[in-house]
Amino acid sequence: MKLEKTLIYLRWGVLVVLGLTCQAELTAQRFSAGLIAGLNACQIDGDDLAGFDKVGLTGGIKTVIEFDSPWKVNMEFLYSERGSRPDIFNPEYDPDIEISLKYIELPVYISLGDWWQEEGKYHKMSAYAGLSYGRLLDAKTTDYYNPAEESYDKLVQYFSENDLSWLLGATFRMSKQWGVGGRYTRGIIPLLDPEKHDLATNKLVSYFLTFRFEYYFK
Repeated sequence: MKLEKTLIYLRWGVLVVLGLTCQAELTAQRFSAGLIAGLNACQIDGDDLAGFDKVGLTGGIKTVIEFDSPWKVNMEFLYSERGSRPDIFNPEYDPDIEISLKYIELPVYISLGDWWQEEGKYHKMSAYAGLSYGRLLDAKTTDYYNPAEESYDKLVQYFSENDLSWLLGATFRMSKQWGVGGRYTRGIIPLLDPEKHDLATNKLVSYFLTFRFEYYFK
């Protein structure tokens, strides 16, 4: 059942973004589209670990609704890996816990551009803020630190399948087609809400940094 629901979200997400991408070809002065690829550096509040040590892939497609102003509306459809793990360089100092999460994400955000490039008709810099909905595709844990009855391996079944996060970010366009960006994303809906399930454990809230390349078709 979970797989069927996930495939439904996946299909509709692809159809919506591809529909806007096709519209970009018909109304090129109002829409643009692009590809995204990068890395997430992640951690989770409440898991006894510190540092953005869990590195995961992110990538997908985006569409941009353009106006006759520096303001734009952006929507993306992404695959995103998150979670947490012990310190990469000194793992012996952290609890032996690892959480691996895989999501599909639908971020929607408003961006404000600056440093207009007349020749290419684009803003070289932009900053943005918005929200992102995520659907959990897969969750795996390895916990050799907590007692068996408190192990995260037994708590995976209580992880929320739905994620809502807020995000802040910025993009630098190196040319009309290529850009690089950074983003901070933090969960609004907890990954694990112990009060909801009457559990004697910590609340888990996911957050991460993203570093990515962007390629624009227009």
